Amino acid sequence: MSGQYLRAGALAAVVVTAAVFAGVTTAASAGSITASPNSPGETAEHTASVVVDGNAVGGSWSSFQVEYQATDVSNVGQNDVTKIGIDRGDDSPGDTIDVNVSDDLSSVSADNNGHTLDVGLGGNYNLQQNDELVVVYGNAQNPSAGDYDVTLHANYQSADETDTATLSIESDTTTTTTATTTQTPTTTTAAQTTTQTTATTTATTQDDADDATFGSDSGVSLVRGGQPYVGASPDTANETATHAAIAVVDAELGDSSWTGLEVNYSGTGTDVSNVDQGDVVTVGIDRGDDAANTTVDQTYAASLGEVSGSDDGETLTFGFDGDYELQEGDQVVVVYEGVQNPDAGDYSVGIDVNPQTDGGAVTASLDVTEETTTTATATAEPTATETAEPTPTQTQTDAPATTANSTPSESPGFGTVAAVVALAAAAALLVRR
Repeated sequence: MSGQYLRAGALAAVVVTAAVFAGVTTAASAGSITASPNSPGETAEHTASVVVDGNAVGGSWSSFQVEYQATDVSNVGQNDVTKIGIDRGDDSPGDTIDVNVSDDLSSVSADNNGHTLDVGLGGNYNLQQNDELVVVYGNAQNPSAGDYDVTLHANYQSADETDTATLSIESDTTTTTTATTTQTPTTTTAAQTTTQTTATTTATTQDDADDATFGSDSGVSLVRGGQPYVGASPDTANETATHAAIAVVDAELGDSSWTGLEVNYSGTGTDVSNVDQGDVVTVGIDRGDDAANTTVDQTYAASLGEVSGSDDGETLTFGFDGDYELQEGDQVVVVYEGVQNPDAGDYSVGIDVNPQTDGGAVTASLDVTEETTTTATATAEPTATETAEPTPTQTQTDAPATTANSTPSESPGFGTVAAVVALAAAAALLVRR
């Protein structure tokens, strides 16, 4: 009987141990998404990971997809992927990997209005149970502060290993410093004078080039059917600015490869001689011209081979390797920094898609405004002068002083009374005699 109890106890121990290991395996399968920095509105590096424990086991790794609620990944390109690989058995912390698959990376693009990142791979690496797939990429635009659900897919075209994670974006911490001015009145012997000085503040209105916005003009449509567009941010005269050039592919260029783009500022005074490949912020295509502003569905950063200025710095040329095909109705978008705005005015700028061929040349209007200076003048209270009451001075003399402006009194004065008394005394003396 005791032997049966012993065997039962050993069996229970095995079951408990198996349950513990099963719990560890389940916990390891959780997806993960983090941002660095995780401040709202910042351009950040994101790290996404998912653990293989389902349909993808035994297959080749061919794709990875990250579906955000609000994050903008439209500017993330193949060159922004800084790490992609496999942590075999999910036994290493953070973004540590055992197998680097960067040489298998074939494409990086965004869709769903820039909220979904699609990563394509050649499928040369096999996936095993509990492998952790890790992708690290920069140039993602953080949303506002909050917690957001993110869906992660491995091999989403086939097996679709799916998991969810939470992206946490923290609020900015703002410190406000208030200057306190102490006013000291000036006191004099006769009067107390309080003086308030009028303060004049001069502020210059200027856009932040790191948060460039385009297409604010109500007459410009940057969505379906949009017209050619060139814009500057800031758009003030003689500022160093970020420019955007946008054009829609017509029927003549449809089904051809994108090999180049020329932005011709000739005669405007705009200087693009300092713009190079490192100044290109966004380059890509909005398929079907259905997204607002400078949002692209597919980034072409990996295809960009040349950025150069010519014609005394007034013509900017972008060269591509021709790996991407244009379709009629596509909107081509290029955003670049380091442009020197001209003097204030409205200028005609040429945009030529594939300048080596015919049919892609259009013009757009560049509007540059005068520097706006706003002067705020605080209205001061009138200078108040408070006159103190004079200290009374009392002077006693034998007789009051008489001035020319004095008014004679109608009652007898002291001199008159004295004379009367003297005459009376003299009369009494005569009577006695």
